[in-house]
Amino acid sequence: MAENLLSPTPLTAADSAWLRMEDPTNLMTITGMWTFRKPLVYEDLCRRVEEKLLAHPRFRMRVVDPKGGLGKPAWVEDRFVLSEHILRTELTVSDDRDSLEELVSDEMCTPLDFAKPLWKFRFIESFRGGSALVCRIHHCIGDGMSLMQVVLGLADPDPEQSEIARVGASTKGDESHASVAPSGRLLKALRAGGGAALSLGRLLSMRADPRTCFKGQLGTRKRATWSAEVPLDSVKAIGKSLGGTVNDVLLAAVTEALRRYLEERGETPPGRDVRAVIPVNIRPPGDTTLGNQFGLVYLALPVGHADRRDRVLEVKKRMDRLKKSPEAFVVYAVLKALGATHAGLQSRVVKLLSKNATAVMTNVPGPRRPLFVCGSEVGDMMFWVPQSGRLGLGVSILSYNDRVRVGIATDVGLVPDPATLTRGFETAIAELGELAVEELDSA
Repeated sequence: MAENLLSPTPLTAADSAWLRMEDPTNLMTITGMWTFRKPLVYEDLCRRVEEKLLAHPRFRMRVVDPKGGLGKPAWVEDRFVLSEHILRTELTVSDDRDSLEELVSDEMCTPLDFAKPLWKFRFIESFRGGSALVCRIHHCIGDGMSLMQVVLGLADPDPEQSEIARVGASTKGDESHASVAPSGRLLKALRAGGGAALSLGRLLSMRADPRTCFKGQLGTRKRATWSAEVPLDSVKAIGKSLGGTVNDVLLAAVTEALRRYLEERGETPPGRDVRAVIPVNIRPPGDTTLGNQFGLVYLALPVGHADRRDRVLEVKKRMDRLKKSPEAFVVYAVLKALGATHAGLQSRVVKLLSKNATAVMTNVPGPRRPLFVCGSEVGDMMFWVPQSGRLGLGVSILSYNDRVRVGIATDVGLVPDPATLTRGFETAIAELGELAVEELDSA
């Protein structure tokens, strides 16, 4: 549902927080990529965007942030020109995945123009017999769940397909963007501020994550890649056999990929963990409005666990514990509070929180059936999260059409070869599949 914004309209405290996390070494933009099996016509795409995306005022408005970060940023009307936001682009080598990957990486480390509405699409008219689209939207416009709803609204209507309307709905245990409802007692504590202050103290007193090749001084250059697709039914079968959920299996496979990368560099002593910051959707059921309504939890990834089955169960145990904790709501309250303060204080607190983690990791369930845009079937889709909190590693898991992929984004000064991680994920899934078969054979 489109918002009814007037000009100027102050950003919410949560949206302001994500706006002011912008840094040259960590741009707060969500990057997405779609490929299409048949060529799209540029003019048809523009009409669809004008009809659907621009129905939401935030995509026609720019953000004005007072100098020094002392006042409240606001949405203001813009002299909007659609052709400045949907740009025709040719790849260095046509029909080449490496060239598309290079374009995604270049876009990921290029700041959006803050004198205009904070989004941009690059349209590749010819790619492998069809077309491709690279999308970038600033985090202050919305979180992953609300933006997924908006972007999927570009798809052709299909009365038999209800998945689009359900994107973001929780599938119990199968995704880390789980919807949970706060108790009345928790809400009262958060409103009073005491609960937030106490939990913030616990977060700040966490032992810092170990120094590994994934952590360090950031630069402005980023690199993105994505894995081969994995059938979702295969992941479900692995989870059923090993006693975990789809989400547990995927997180355990990512953990194994990180473990191998560290082992190759001699950085994994037994028992070591590294933490991932995981977004948790806290929207009421059915809420699809734009904006940021999610908290964060810190998941300790058991990279020091050598046993594959034990790793799946350990991830499950830790995720189950986090789902029952108030941590996501507390961090959301903290972010809102920070959004209402000046940018300098916010930056200092964000740096303190970031010492507790190594990566940002998110899992978003996409449509279960194929989508079509202007008559062309969407072949693949992927997205990459911004590495908020000055982190250098982002892991995105996205399911589409009963397949799942992992996207990796890294700071090239820390991890110049993110494809090593996606290959490690693919190998880990295959090994878990073999283990699941062994478990069934021995039963």
